[in-house]
Amino acid sequence: MKWIILLSIVPVIVSTEMMWLSLAPIASLAEEYYGVGSMAVTLCSMSFMIMFILFSLPASWVIDRWGYKASLLIGAGLTAVFGLLRALFADDFTLVLIFQFILAIGQPFLLNIATKVASDWFPLQERSTAAGILTLAQYIGFIVPMALAPAIAKAAGIPELFMWFAVFAIAASCLAAAFVPVKPPAPLTHAAPHQEVLRFESIRLLMTNKNYFLILFISFISIGIFNTILTLLETILTPRGFSSEEAGLVGAVFIVAGIIGAVVLPILSDKYRIRAPFFIAAITLLIPAYLGLTFAEQTFPVAVIAGLAGFTIMGVAPILFQHGSELAYPVQEGTSLGMILLMGQVSGIAFVYLFELLNDALDSIVWPMLLFVLLTAILLPVTLRIQESSLRAPAPKDGDKNQPM
Repeated sequence: MKWIILLSIVPVIVSTEMMWLSLAPIASLAEEYYGVGSMAVTLCSMSFMIMFILFSLPASWVIDRWGYKASLLIGAGLTAVFGLLRALFADDFTLVLIFQFILAIGQPFLLNIATKVASDWFPLQERSTAAGILTLAQYIGFIVPMALAPAIAKAAGIPELFMWFAVFAIAASCLAAAFVPVKPPAPLTHAAPHQEVLRFESIRLLMTNKNYFLILFISFISIGIFNTILTLLETILTPRGFSSEEAGLVGAVFIVAGIIGAVVLPILSDKYRIRAPFFIAAITLLIPAYLGLTFAEQTFPVAVIAGLAGFTIMGVAPILFQHGSELAYPVQEGTSLGMILLMGQVSGIAFVYLFELLNDALDSIVWPMLLFVLLTAILLPVTLRIQESSLRAPAPKDGDKNQPM
C-alpha cells in the first residue's frame, strides 16, 4: 500500500517541474513566437523560484496543520487548472506569464510533502529511499521538457506543447487525488509528539538547532549552485566552442546521472544506516567536478564530469532532505523541508544573478565558476561537523527486520 501511495504522487511532482521548464529549452523559439526579449522568457522560469520563496512557508503550514493530502490537492489543483488556462490562452504572452506565476504557487505545496510522506508511511530504515523516489520525480520532471519540448514546439507549436503538458498535469492530479489517503491507519513511531503547527517558535527552534543549521547552510550553497548550473549550462559551455546541441547533450548526461544517483545513493544510505559520510564524499567530489566544468574543452570529458557532478549532487539531495528533517525533530517535516528548499530557491536566484553580473563585467565564465568552486570547498569542513541523527536506530537484528522503527 505505501509504495502505491508513493508512486501515485510521482506523476504530479513530475508535472510541476515540467511546467517550470516548459520554455527553458526553446527560449529562442519562444522569443520569436511572442516577440519578446530573452529576459521576458527567462522570467517564466524564474517565476517558480520567486513564488517558491513567497509560498514555501505557507505550504509548510498547510502540511503541518492539515496534512500532506491537503497540500497535495492544493498543489495539484493549481498545476492542473492554471496549466490548462495557460494552454487555452497560449497565444497571449501576458496571460501566459500571469498563469505561469499562479501555477508556480503549487510547486511548494507538492515538493514540501516529500519527507512528511516518508515519515508517515515508512519506517526509519526506508525513509531515505522513499524521499529519494519523490526527489527523483523532480529530476524526471527536469528531463521531460528538455527532451520533448523542442520536438513538440517545432512540429506543432507552443500552444500544442502547453496543451500536452496540461493534459498530463490533469491526469496526474486525478491519480494523486484518487489513490493518496489522508493519513496512514497508525503511526509508525512512538516518539515524542511533533510541534503541532508551523509558527515562529518552530522557526526559532530550527535556527537555534546547530546541527540543522549546518544542513541549511549546505543546502543554501549546494542547491543554489545546482540551480545556477542547470539554468546556465549553455552559457557556461559555449564560450569554449561547444554548440547548443553539445551543451544539451551534457545537460542530459548531468540529469540522467542524477536520476541514477537519486535511486542508488539513498538506498545505500538506508542499507548502511549512515548519512554524514555521503555528504563528505559528495563535497569532496564536487570540487574537482566543478573545476572540470570550468576548464575542460572536449565534449566527452565534459560529459563524464557533468555525469559525476549530477550523480553526486542530485543523488545526495534526498539524503540531505531526510537528514535535515530528522535533525529538526520535533519540528514537523513540512516546516523543516520547506526551510531547506526555501534556502535553495533564494540562493538560486542570487547565484544566477551573480553569475550573470560577473560574466558580463569580466567577460569570462571562469571567475564566477571559480567562486562556486571556492564556496563548495568552504562546505567541506562544514560537512565534517555533521552528526548522525539521534533518530537513527541501530540496524535491526534478523528477527526484527519486519518490525517498524
